Amino acid sequence: MSRAVRQRAVVTWVAFAGGAVLMALEILSSRILAPRFGNSVYVWGSIISVFLAALAVGYWWGGRAADRDPTVGGLGRMGVAAGVAQAVVVAFGPPLAEAMGERTGGTVWGPLLAASVLFAPPSVLLATLSPYAVRLAARDLERIGHTAGSLYAVSTAGSLVGTLGCTFLLIPFLPLGRALALVLGITAATALVALAGDRRRHSLAILVALALLALAFAGPPDIVAPPAGLVARRATPYQTLSVVDSGGVRYLESDGVVHGAVDLATGEVAMGYPRVLPAAWLLAPEVRRVLILGLGGGNVAGYLRRAFPGVEVHFVEIDPAVAEVARRHMGLVEGEGVRVHVADARRFLETHEESWDLILADTYIGLSVPFHLTTVELVRLAESRLAPGGVFAVNLAAELDAPFPAAIARTVAAVFPTLEVFPVPDRANRLLLATRRPAATDAELLARAEELGPRPGLDPSLVELARLRTDEPPDLSGAPVLTDAFAPVDRLIHLGAEPPGAR
Repeated sequence: MSRAVRQRAVVTWVAFAGGAVLMALEILSSRILAPRFGNSVYVWGSIISVFLAALAVGYWWGGRAADRDPTVGGLGRMGVAAGVAQAVVVAFGPPLAEAMGERTGGTVWGPLLAASVLFAPPSVLLATLSPYAVRLAARDLERIGHTAGSLYAVSTAGSLVGTLGCTFLLIPFLPLGRALALVLGITAATALVALAGDRRRHSLAILVALALLALAFAGPPDIVAPPAGLVARRATPYQTLSVVDSGGVRYLESDGVVHGAVDLATGEVAMGYPRVLPAAWLLAPEVRRVLILGLGGGNVAGYLRRAFPGVEVHFVEIDPAVAEVARRHMGLVEGEGVRVHVADARRFLETHEESWDLILADTYIGLSVPFHLTTVELVRLAESRLAPGGVFAVNLAAELDAPFPAAIARTVAAVFPTLEVFPVPDRANRLLLATRRPAATDAELLARAEELGPRPGLDPSLVELARLRTDEPPDLSGAPVLTDAFAPVDRLIHLGAEPPGAR
């Protein structure tokens, strides 16, 4: 192979690999930021902005560097520098994101700061590779446009491969640290390919690249001890799941937010709001079929079925890994009367015309709430799937004077004429129960509780639940009705004093 052909092949590969690594790093950056900052529009806006700014700076810098040292070895040294910056992310990314999250207090500017500190350096250096490659490949001024266009097409093809490969292969099948290490390995190997043509001149750069490659093969250093009581951790295309034992309770967490809890001694649900859900029977004693949007630990199914024999409980959960984790670690048992449907909740309601006596929307906790599950269109769809006299329930992980819960309550009230509020004892949660029935008086609620009688395992009892209801309806006049056209969910969540969903 002639030197010119080899150089062309190396330059083409560097352009391709640089684009692939850059986009893979952008996708993986969300997994580092999500446990502290969520997956809100602020997080993704910060990530995209930082990477776009890095591309602009990197293109400018790479062009200038190429004019000063237009050699394949110089291209390799830029690759080594990009690898060193990536190694910082591999070794220290999650703890640095955690520290910056604590310093910024969960503000909307936190993810922008974290993305800038962690990902601007490697993405700037990776972006220098494309203009550098163009300079090396340009041999005829009359064909410079063709040369530049061809290499940028190759780089873009690499970006496509990096995006799809990270989305469909790395994140679903590798732990986050291993995925980051693999991407670092590609960068280090690419730099070595470029440096191999002049080993003596670039011996130090080659040694650094080899060290980076060794780090990639060894995997990320264990500089942070796993949290006490960690039972399992799993990264999925949707979130990072953790199962943690603490104080005799097993918690299921999604990106640091508790989504389920079970008492290890009794196997009973150990969260407050599922224990308030039986209040729905005070409004509709004939409830037999229950649909819950969002699985969590799934323990509420057993809790309800022991108290109300014959009740069917179906869950809708978009992430199949949640169902697997719930079965393995949280005591979820499927069978007659309990079923998990893996689907988007709204899509499930649109495509399944079954009727339900009680529908619980349990998707409104944490810093990343799917906006399409908050709108009046979703509430109307759920209402259309209720049997006559059925109840639509909403779990809100904050009091109704906070902006986001108030907006959800106002949206529900735009569809249902009767909205009952049940505070969760010793928690900030509020359970909303919406119906088309006339509002019941306190005496009627107590009478229904007496008629239903004592129910095994219920704590609080139905009588205690009847007394929990908030007497005065909340003032929701200042809250917006969320629609598909306008649902500023992320802004409303961040306006709250505390991130919802804390344990």
